[in-house]
Amino acid sequence: MDRPVLSVVIPVYNVEEYMKQCLESILNQTLNSIEVICVDDCSPDKSAEIIKEYAAKDSRVKYIKHTENKFQGGARNTGIQAADGKYVTFVDSDDYLFDIDCYKNAVYNLEKYNADISVFSFAEDYGSRKTNHSLSKSVKGLCRLNSSNFTKVLCVPWNKIFKLEDIKKHNLTFPEKLKFEDEAFWYKYVAAVEPKAYVENKYCYAYRIRSGSTMDTRDKYIYNYLDILLDIHSYLVKVNKEKYYGVQLANLLYSPAKSDMIFKLSRDELDIVSNKFAECIDRLGLTSADINQKAGCRIYAYFMKNNEMRKYYIENAENLKKVKYKILKPNVFLYKIKREIKRIFKKN
Repeated sequence: MDRPVLSVVIPVYNVEEYMKQCLESILNQTLNSIEVICVDDCSPDKSAEIIKEYAAKDSRVKYIKHTENKFQGGARNTGIQAADGKYVTFVDSDDYLFDIDCYKNAVYNLEKYNADISVFSFAEDYGSRKTNHSLSKSVKGLCRLNSSNFTKVLCVPWNKIFKLEDIKKHNLTFPEKLKFEDEAFWYKYVAAVEPKAYVENKYCYAYRIRSGSTMDTRDKYIYNYLDILLDIHSYLVKVNKEKYYGVQLANLLYSPAKSDMIFKLSRDELDIVSNKFAECIDRLGLTSADINQKAGCRIYAYFMKNNEMRKYYIENAENLKKVKYKILKPNVFLYKIKREIKRIFKKN
């Protein structure tokens, strides 16, 4: 078999219900020169049997099995190492493509414009309905991605086609056995390559929203999120790009800061998260003003050691939740909490 134009990497875990639709949507693409690398991350169901059935009928399908569970990031890394295509892309095994020309058009744009990466849009599949997700209008057509605009493009790898040589040249990998691996890979990729991108707001990919998926249970992995942030920061320091990209990391603190997981943590767990938050803040060189501006006041509940302040914050946040505080003006909520923090500081 000649070298394929495109390698499609699929991490597989507990998705037998969706596996056939995923594979068929890829194999039916009008871009025929592809290889489909399915990495079985110790899936406990019949996903492997389904993949092997397809591999027996279509030589483009390859099956690789892990001997230990490495999560989605580890499975993608295995796929990258096995990939032989000029380009590489990723598909989550419970998702699918609904535009049969998706990969053909994306590769065409890559080669027509001599781009490093091609980006297309997607729809969120809720089962009974689909909702199209529009990409930012500020990043479209042919453009250079750098520290000023790369966050306008979602960090997910499945709506992008990369040059495989760029990933291997810079030894770019996904963090293993951690969630939120997409953020780490995207930050590192852009910092290393600063790619010329062709961004097209064309809906091609169906991202399935289902109970039990990684994103559906993201609050359980708040520790991972902070580890990911520190991993990105270490990489930026290593390649001397901290000055240019480090400022964007402060925005990442907002995701775990707004997590409802705070109301479920024990005191010991809260202290662990507090220490990680404090390390992130210290590594990024953030001030209290930066935290208020970038992440919002909710972050204080994680890293403040003042028991009275923490108790006050959590009790008031819980009360506001009961009256559906999301319908209130967020600025009023933040103002009142920040005012109380200042009052407690002065009192103590």
